[in-house]
Formats: sequence, structure tokens, C-alpha cells
Amino acid sequence: MKKIIFTMFALVVANAAVAFNPFGHQTIAALADKYLSDKAKSEVKAILGTGMVEEAVWLNTLRKSAPETKSWHFFVLAENGKSVTTDANDGVVVLEKNIEVLRNRAAHTPAEVKDALRTVIHLTGDIHCISHIHIDGIQASKGFQFMHWNELEGKRYKAWKSQWYSFWNNAFCNRHSFFSPQYYGDDIDIYANAKKAEYEKGTPRFWAENTGEDVVRALESITPGAVVPTQILQLQEFNHTKCMAKASYRLAALLNEIFK
Repeated sequence: MKKIIFTMFALVVANAAVAFNPFGHQTIAALADKYLSDKAKSEVKAILGTGMVEEAVWLNTLRKSAPETKSWHFFVLAENGKSVTTDANDGVVVLEKNIEVLRNRAAHTPAEVKDALRTVIHLTGDIHCISHIHIDGIQASKGFQFMHWNELEGKRYKAWKSQWYSFWNNAFCNRHSFFSPQYYGDDIDIYANAKKAEYEKGTPRFWAENTGEDVVRALESITPGAVVPTQILQLQEFNHTKCMAKASYRLAALLNEIFK
């Protein structure tokens, strides 16, 4: 049984394709929706015409018709781990701009407000995805290939290739893809709710820096070209789950504040 479980995990990592994958974004939106105030939930529904889960991956689909938006999904930190960029195409600047549109929505068209809300929903997920944070001076944070292998009962099994980007975007979310976004969100909530009040604080710049700290920690055990035991990779799920919880709680807190 253990061999089957580890092999399934390896296959998921090896076959991962695309910040959190669509299911991951939908899960973050579902958990955030759970903590929206009645006022915020009503405002969100009025703006979107549907729920946050249904619109959580809109910004990904936009890349097909507007490839120039690809850079919006990434967040660059300085060598000291601080978010100081003013680049209009950096994710944190785009997120801040769209938050301001929501705060001053009376000055914008309904279409602009809708796009801003969809962007905020998506980028709040992206800013908490480890593979979407790039730190100047740490080349590995921009992506690399590594290997992992299974070892059970003293035997080493087949090694698998994986990419830093695909691993963080897909591996753990795909393991829960038989859940609904709401069910997976509830599962994350059980794990993280005790720290909800702590996690939901901060600004987008703080969120980027906070995830940057998780990047540095993750790179202590996953390095370019390394051959990492699958059992060690599995321990990273705690890091991944914490990041998804932060994204959900922070998105809910932000929208509750905007639509109070």
C-alpha cells in the first residue's frame, strides 16, 4: 500500500502542468467565501453576477488573449526579501492598483470593477504560491529542475523529474482533486483556523515578503539538480497548506474591509 501511495504522489508531481492550479485557486476562493460578511458576499455577487469560485481563474484565461499580462502573476522581492518594486507589471503593483479600483468603485465602470475584483481574487492566491515569488540574488527562486525518488523498505524505486514551478502549483492540489473546492477548503480550515487571526493581517507587500520567507525555507531542502526523497517532499505539504490558508483568510479579510 505504501508503495502505491508514494508512486501516485510521484506521478502527480511528474505530470503536473501549470500559481496554484485552477482547483487550488477555486479552493482558496471557496474558503474565503466562507468568511465573507453578509454585506461583502452580497456586494461580490452583485459585481460578479456569480460567486468567487466561478471567477477564481479568470486572470489565467486572460493570458490567452492578453499574453502581456503573464508577468502580473509573479512578484519580485529585493535581495533583502523586501517588496519595493514600482514596476507596473509586477504582481504586487497590479494587485494594489486593483484593490484601489475596488475601494473607489464609484469612479469606475461596472466592467472595470468586475475585472478588478476578479484580478484581486486571483492574485491574492498567486502572491501566496511559493513558485510565484522571485527573490533577487536567489536564482533558484525563479525555477529549476530537480529529481525525487521513492525509498521503501530499504529499496530505491524509480526517480522522477519535477519542476519547481509545477511542483508548487499542482502537486498537492492535485492530490485533493477528488474533493470539491468547498470540501478541500474546509479541510485546510481545520488545519489552520487556530491561526486565522494571525494569518489574515497585512498588506500585499507584507504578503509577498511573508511568502518569500517560505521560499527560502523550501529551498533548504529542495535545490537545483538535487535528488530529493519523496518522503521529504511530502513534508512540504504543510508549507503549501499554510500558504493556501493565508491566501483564503487574507482575501476574505480584505474584501470584508473594502465592502464594509
